[in-house]
Amino acid sequence: MVIQYDGAGFFGFQKQKTTPSIQQTLEQALSTILKEKIKITGAGRTDTGVHAWGMVVSFEHTKEIGNYHKLITSINALSSRGVNTLSGSIMPPKFNARFSCTEREYEYWILNTKYPYPLFSGRATWIHVPLYIELLEGQFKDILGRNNFKSFAKASSVKEKPTEREITSVSISRSKEWEGIIKINIRGSGFLHNMIRILVGSAIQVSLGKTKMGLKEIIEKENRSSAGITLPPYGLYFKRAYYQDYPQINSLYYSEILSK
Repeated sequence: MVIQYDGAGFFGFQKQKTTPSIQQTLEQALSTILKEKIKITGAGRTDTGVHAWGMVVSFEHTKEIGNYHKLITSINALSSRGVNTLSGSIMPPKFNARFSCTEREYEYWILNTKYPYPLFSGRATWIHVPLYIELLEGQFKDILGRNNFKSFAKASSVKEKPTEREITSVSISRSKEWEGIIKINIRGSGFLHNMIRILVGSAIQVSLGKTKMGLKEIIEKENRSSAGITLPPYGLYFKRAYYQDYPQINSLYYSEILSK
């Protein structure tokens, strides 16, 4: 299934013991509808406050699903406010939303205006100092490909864990729909904890002259203290998941917004 959610009302994707999560609300809805215990797997595990345009989730079940429109309508009726299922399909038995995923695409939104816009509160990070896309693009060009991104991860999350990841593309643009919004789109094989938020925060600080080291030099340090700030979670969106061996997933991203 492809789901969309507003991360403001949830403590991340992964199930928590005492706080609401995306996984918890969907599993509860599906278990009620299908009358069996359901456990879902997501293409990504977003943190508290992070949003998703189109997160892919998968689950195993024994009951036959004859009408997906009816199933989706029922899931949305039972799910917590702020998360909706947009589409669904039967997949081959070996498919797993997380482990079959070959690339993930995220987008960070910055509101670059003199004064904050209240309608973007909780949707974009406000930075009042003028940002120049060319300077930001220059930083990200240096880190494309496979690198050790230890410097751009929460230190406690990568102890004795592999920290190499591959970034396949980065694009930065000013929104045509909303004045002042800058979108930083990053696609790669996978990302470390807080990696995108630290990468974008560091690139902004470099472009503003607040640090002398560029992103490439920070990578070489392999130390979190060398990188810049961690931007807030509410500016980050999980945009899309890609599956090289399962092209049928593309048809689930039916929405015009999701396919942009």
